[in-house]
Amino acid sequence: MPYTPTVRGRQLARELRHLREQAGMTGEQVAANMSWEQSKISRMETAKMRITSGEVMELCETYGVDGDKREQLVLLARSARQRDWWREYSDKVKKGFIDFLAFEAEARTSCGYEAQVIPGILQCPEYARAILLGAQSRPTDEVDAGVEVRMARQKRVTESKNPLHVWAVIDEAVLNRVVEHPSVMVKQLEHLLYLGELGNVSLQVLPYRAGIHAAIDGPFVLLTFDGYPDLLYIEHLVGCVYLEKPADTEQGRLIFDHLRSAAVNTGDSAALIREKVKELSR
Repeated sequence: MPYTPTVRGRQLARELRHLREQAGMTGEQVAANMSWEQSKISRMETAKMRITSGEVMELCETYGVDGDKREQLVLLARSARQRDWWREYSDKVKKGFIDFLAFEAEARTSCGYEAQVIPGILQCPEYARAILLGAQSRPTDEVDAGVEVRMARQKRVTESKNPLHVWAVIDEAVLNRVVEHPSVMVKQLEHLLYLGELGNVSLQVLPYRAGIHAAIDGPFVLLTFDGYPDLLYIEHLVGCVYLEKPADTEQGRLIFDHLRSAAVNTGDSAALIREKVKELSR
C-alpha cells in the first residue's frame, strides 16, 4: 500500500529539512555522513517515506540537536507512524481521497461548500447509502465501506474530546434533491438539525436568490490545523486536488467568507430545514 503521510508526518519532514538548512548542510553531505542514499534524504524531507524514531535520533546527532527538541522530534516520528482507522479503506475510496481522510483526522476546522449533496461528514447512514448506490454502480462491499468511512469521519464531530469544528454552506438545491425514498431524506435533514445544535457545527443554506455566487465553479473544503499550513481540497470526477500554497488557501478562505455572507444565517437555515422536513413528511 502506498505511503500516505499524515499531517504529523509532513510536519516532521518540514522540521528535518529546516534543521538541515540551519546546520548549513546539503542533502548530499548528510547522506554521505550517514552512509545513506541521497534520495533517502529527499524522500524524508518531502514526506514520501516513513521515518523511524531511530533515524530521527541519527539525524539529530548529525545536526547537533539534543534535549527537548530532539525528544519532541522523536515523539513526532512515533505518532506519525501510528496506524489510523482510515488506512484500511485505502483501496475502497476514490483515488487520492485517502489523503483527505488523513488530513481531516488531524484538522482543527473544516469549512466547506457543497452544491449537490449533504457533505459526507454530516451524512446519516441511510442517506450515505442512498447516495453511494445512486451515484454509480458499485459492489456491495464498496458501498458498505463508503458508509463506514462517513460514520468514522463523523465521530470527530460528535464524540471526540477534541472535536472537529465544521462550518458548512450547502446550496438550497441540496435540500430539494430528494433521494429515492423521502423518508431517508427526512431522516437526513433531522440529523442535520441535531448536528447543528452541537457547539462545533455551523450550517448555513445558500438560497437560490443568491444567484451567481463566489463558488459557482464547484464545491471545496478548507482545512485548518494547529501548527501546520491550511489545506484547500477540491474534488472532481476521477480524483481530487490539494492546494497548500498560501495564495491558494487564502483565495479559498475569501470565497468561503463571501458564501457565508450570501447564505442564510444558521438560525434561519435551521428553520428552512424544518420546513422541508414538514413538506416531506406530509
